[in-house]
Parts: sequence; C-alpha cells; structure tokens
Amino acid sequence: MSTTDSTEWPPGWAEENKGPRIIAITVALTFITFLFVVGRIWSRMISLGKLASDDIVCIICICLGISYVAVSIVTVHHGGGRHIMTLSPEEQQSAIYFTVVSFVPGVLGFIVPKFACVILLAKLLNPGRYHLWFMWAASIIYGILGIAMLAINFGQCTPAAAQWGAVPGVCWDRKITVDYSLSLGIVSAIFDFYIAIYPTIVLFGLQLNWQKKLALASSLGFGYCAGCVTIYKCTTLPGLLHLADFTYAADDVIIWTNIEGDLVLIGACIPTLFPLVKLLFGKRALGGSTPPDTDAPSKPTLANTNGIVTIGSYAKNKKHRKSLSQFDNLDEADSKYIILEERSFHYSTTEVTDPEAEGPSVADQKQTKLSGW
Repeated sequence: MSTTDSTEWPPGWAEENKGPRIIAITVALTFITFLFVVGRIWSRMISLGKLASDDIVCIICICLGISYVAVSIVTVHHGGGRHIMTLSPEEQQSAIYFTVVSFVPGVLGFIVPKFACVILLAKLLNPGRYHLWFMWAASIIYGILGIAMLAINFGQCTPAAAQWGAVPGVCWDRKITVDYSLSLGIVSAIFDFYIAIYPTIVLFGLQLNWQKKLALASSLGFGYCAGCVTIYKCTTLPGLLHLADFTYAADDVIIWTNIEGDLVLIGACIPTLFPLVKLLFGKRALGGSTPPDTDAPSKPTLANTNGIVTIGSYAKNKKHRKSLSQFDNLDEADSKYIILEERSFHYSTTEVTDPEAEGPSVADQKQTKLSGW
C-alpha cells in the first residue's frame, strides 16, 4: 500500500516505531553476554592456559549473537519496527528481507549454546554411558530440528525472494511456519529445563550446606530462565501471522529470540568463572572459610589420600566410571569451598579441602601437574 493513504491513519500511528526498543534490548543484553564469554575465556587461561572445545563453541555462539544484533540494526535502519504502510516499497522489501535473514544467526544463537552446556555437564557430572548417549542424541536431534526451521523459513516461498516481495511467486500458508516454530519452541523449553534439572538433582544429593547447593545449582541451572523465556517467546510467534503489518509485529520475536540465546550462553559461562572471581575478589567471595590452623594436626580426609574429591571424577586411564555415591558422605568440615575445575588428569566440580591446608605431598603433586578446568 502506498504511503499516500495517510489520511486514514489514527493520530500518532505513523510515528510508532519499535526499532529503538529492538536495538536497545538486543545490544545491551548481547554486550552483557559478551562480558560473560570474555570472563569464561579469561578463567580458562588462568586455570588451564588454553581453551577447551566448549570454549570454542561459546566463542562461536557470541559471534552468532553479535551477527544477529548487527543484522537487526540493519533491519531497523530499513524500517523494521515501524508500520509497513508507512514505508516505501523499497523499504518494505529491505525490512522484510533483513528480518528473514536475521533468523539465521538468531535460531543458531539459541541452538548452538546448548551443545556447550551438554559438553560442560558431560565433563562435570560424569553421567553414565547410556545417559551420555541420551544427552548427545537429544542434542543432535534438537540441532537437526533447528536447521529444519531455517530451511522452512527460506523455503516457504518459491522463489525465496517472493517472501519479501522482490519477485512474484507462490508461498505456503504462513501458519505452517508458525506451527513448526511453536513445536521447536516446546522442544527447546524441554531441553532447557532438562539441562537445568539434571545438575540440580545431582548437586542436591550431596551432603553440602544449602548455601553451597543453592549457589552451584543456580550457576548450573540457568536453563530454568532460558526455558521460561522460550515458553514466553512461543506466545509471541502468532504475531508473525500478521502479514499486513509484518515489520511492526515481528519485534517481540526478534527481541525474545535474542534473549533466549543470550541466557543459554550466560548459563554455559557462569559455572566456569571461579578462577576469575577468585583472582578479583578472593575465594571468600564465594563462601570460602578461613583456613584451619596449620600448626594443628590435620585429620586424614579423602582429599589427603586421593588428591581431590570431585563430583564424578575419574582417572582417564581407567575404563570404568566411578559412581557419585562414593562422594555423598562428605563432611561439612571437609567441604571448605566449592569450585568448578577440570584438570589435565581428571574433571571435577567440587574441591572439598582448602589447598592451603593440604599436606606437602599434595602441594608438590599439584606443582607437577597443570592446573586447569
């Protein structure tokens, strides 16, 4: 419709613009997420001196997030967030085109971080063989469903350019795309809650005080927030059915897609930040207790005989995996503070003795091994 029909518009309707809101929210949250990723990388370099595979995944994710914000800004520049009837035909095509393109990094931005979460949980919680297979099978299936969403997004019109009005063509009923998006959203929410509930159950089964349980469960369970955001985002998807004012109605989907991806990525970063927090604020910032008197004889602990007691730790040269149950009887006196750690010879989430109180043999052993996550 031509912009000359302005005599029928309500007062102030033509000036309505959701573009600044889109830019402000996506830029601010992506910047915060970027800081978490930088903190994760810094922590890795402090503790390990190199990056692991899940760190690389997180770097890819923040690049996707930045790309999504960049394309969203371009979309707003061409009229995204404004009523489509207030735009020129060229602006209408450009705004719809860049909105469609933005869904590529947007969808990947909330799919790929879940792989980083799965890698992290597999390292830290040491699930059994079949549970590990289930985790990866679910991740791969979810990834395939996400890629199919992108294929549907571009394949719903023949040719694809007909979707933004560049050429004439034939398109499916948009309800097909919206219904598939809703299905993917439901699967995504279930996956988010699984990623959050699994570590919560494991951690609350350990004999630690409730503050430490809550701190660890919160850091590993950021998926609760992501799951709730995904559910809410599903309620905004029907707005994509409003083809008559697509550029104005798509703002909620653009914003909540960004929020979902950023929350999942932040959740993947929080459990790895202990070395950086300890460097900046000291271990007491996370509830560490004062080291015991070094002159007093120390009682033998699991850590004195086995180096470090961890949740699901295991020697890499052994074929079998240790059960979590052997770590369920830890005394509070032995749980001086909580860290999330992955060393070159084992993985761990809980260090139950204060390193400053360890015997010389353990300290000497630590000097010969590369400390890491």
